[in-house]
Amino acid sequence: MSLTILKQLSKTVLIFVISFLVFSDIYAQREDIVIMQNGDNITGEIKRLELGILILKTDDMETISIKWDKVRSVQTKNIYAIELQDGRVYYGSIWPGDIEGSLIIKGVTAENRLFMEFIVKITRIKESFWDILDGYIRLGASFTKASSVGQFSAGFSGNYRTKIFLAELTANSVITTTGDKPTSRKQDITFSYRRFLEKKWFWGALLSAEENTQLGIQLRTTLGGGIGKYFLQTNTNWFNGLAGLTLNREWFVDSTKAVNNIEGLINGEYKLFIYDHPKVSINTSLNVFPSITNFGRIRTDFNVDLDWEIIIDFYWVLSFYFNFDSKPTTTASKTDYRFETSFKYEL
Repeated sequence: MSLTILKQLSKTVLIFVISFLVFSDIYAQREDIVIMQNGDNITGEIKRLELGILILKTDDMETISIKWDKVRSVQTKNIYAIELQDGRVYYGSIWPGDIEGSLIIKGVTAENRLFMEFIVKITRIKESFWDILDGYIRLGASFTKASSVGQFSAGFSGNYRTKIFLAELTANSVITTTGDKPTSRKQDITFSYRRFLEKKWFWGALLSAEENTQLGIQLRTTLGGGIGKYFLQTNTNWFNGLAGLTLNREWFVDSTKAVNNIEGLINGEYKLFIYDHPKVSINTSLNVFPSITNFGRIRTDFNVDLDWEIIIDFYWVLSFYFNFDSKPTTTASKTDYRFETSFKYEL
């Protein structure tokens, strides 16, 4: 029953995300102005600046990506969070600066001049619930006749950011069939929350449900949290880490008994971006769970995604994941790893 509910929930959320993004885009206002170094002015809606690329949505050219060092100035009445290399964050509308290479951030009570070379991130502060989501949808499938191996993968991510927090919902599913052998399933759905603090610190929480038949896990539910920090943030590299505790409950494929666990949590995330066309980014994440209630048990989840842009907002993705459990159930493997390819559309 628990797995059925999890699968139905994943499908329902995916349908909701697709429908929501289609209808919410109709009402977007595109009144922002980007002034280029060559003097050209482009009008549109500034979506974000991240890893040295400014994303601008226009009426006539759809979504375009602009190198930040090619931008002379920006003008928008909308409210954004502007983050610097040293972790300071300013909130307000953005206007051309009175000094070359600078911008004026107009907040509620004060104005600040920021030099563009030190700005590493610009994020829209949403004005209503119906304009909250950014993210992606990903699909992939393959079949090999000689080995009768078939694989289907799907995933989505949607996030909502305000001045003080970032909330994200993600789901992934990989289903593999191999001839007469049992179907292998690796599926998960996760809700995460980050509350921003001063000097690049944050505290985070997560709630997740997952299935991995290769490791003997029919269902694992997890609740946890911890404290973290952004250690590196430039226009080409991002790295952050977090440490904390989690509580989980596990149901196994070969047993009807559920087990409760308390585990530590060590998390690291790194992102590398390459400007040249086509755009390429490498995203890595590592989670280590040393068990407290089952001393000596260690679980790890390692993921790498290589995103290669084919056309604007549409990517070919090569993924690798590696899962390890030092003390699985008696009939399960200690490791599960897989390479997979898919196509991703960035929203």
